[in-house]
Amino acid sequence: MSREKPKTYTAEFRASAVKLANEPDKSIADAARDLGININALHT
Repeated sequence: MSREKPKTYTAEFRASAVKLANEPDKSIADAARDLGININALHT
C-alpha cells in the first residue's frame, strides 16, 4: 500500500483559513467545510 503525500498549503491559504475560522459567526467545522479541508487540518 502506498501512502499519499500530505497536502501542502500556501501561506496565503493558511492565513485566509485562520481568518475565516476566527470569525465570530462561523464555527471551525463550518470554516473547514467551506475551505474543503478536514477539520483536523484546520486545527493544526
